[in-house]
Amino acid sequence: MRVAVIGGGLAGLTFAKHASEFADVILIEPNDFMVCQALLPELLSGKVNIEDLCVSIGEFCDDFGVEHVRDKATGIGNGIVFTEKKEIECEFAVIAVGAETNYYGIEGAERTYNVNTLEETLKAKKALDNAEDIVVVGSGLTGVEVALELAELGYGVKVVEAMDRILPTFSPKVSNFVYKIMMKEGIEVNTSTAVVRVEEDGVVTNKGKISCDLVMWCAGLKPSEFVRNLDVPKERGWVKVDETLKANGFFAFGDCAHVEVDGKVATKTALEARSQAKHSAENLKRMLRGDSPKPYRIRSSVDRPIAMIMLARGRAIMIYGGFVITKPMGLIYRMKKWAIERFLGYFRP
Repeated sequence: MRVAVIGGGLAGLTFAKHASEFADVILIEPNDFMVCQALLPELLSGKVNIEDLCVSIGEFCDDFGVEHVRDKATGIGNGIVFTEKKEIECEFAVIAVGAETNYYGIEGAERTYNVNTLEETLKAKKALDNAEDIVVVGSGLTGVEVALELAELGYGVKVVEAMDRILPTFSPKVSNFVYKIMMKEGIEVNTSTAVVRVEEDGVVTNKGKISCDLVMWCAGLKPSEFVRNLDVPKERGWVKVDETLKANGFFAFGDCAHVEVDGKVATKTALEARSQAKHSAENLKRMLRGDSPKPYRIRSSVDRPIAMIMLARGRAIMIYGGFVITKPMGLIYRMKKWAIERFLGYFRP
């Protein structure tokens, strides 16, 4: 079987690795590297180097017998994946295109910096050379990690969060614990504060203007242009898949998909993306045998997430379902770094 994998991020490469054992896999991805996004805040602060968080897609494809098409997919239909340069025939396709930075239509927001891609992180890192005071917009997991990394470097950091507490998708216990750490680091936290406009010298909010030299945008993600153009069922713009992770005859997983099973909604995390990709590969194998695909079981749900949050200075905490593990933070940090090293090694023979 000829299988086209659209997207060469964590989810796409995980699926490609497993599917290459029983199918001819074509990976459609314009970039040459898969980037471990969890380490981008530490790349911003200089704690890790580029080679510490990248996997060569070319070497991966050579190692696992996958064909790499260095092109951007633009559409899909009738056994064909359309790209900017060609049409690629396939018998089955999977979509793992990730997501894009969401600026929510706010004036000036697209001129800010972020750590959503390697390229954007490197731009932000260069811009830090001419900055002292920084505003971080958004205080989800990425926003908190970026703010603490910058504070450790000695920058004046102010966080702007539209909700009434930081880390709003986690429990109040997690929010309060991390808030106290941010206070000790001298970070100014502005909750219930919405950005109205971004100007060259700061951000204008519903509570007034906050001046700064540089704005880091960590306020959320939105579906990619590829997903926006797909004629498939959607949930708030994301590809809406069934309990087997299928939609309109193909699999979709990772950040581009809305995964809801038995009333639980999956988080958009590396843990979930990898799990969903492996499950989809196994389901495709079952379908080739003539068996029915199995329902997916969510590991990290919105109401019971699994995450490790790095808090700079060699610290991290773990959230596992309803539990919050805060000690010893140094050991938890080392555990996360070890897990990331294993994760990167997963894509090498």
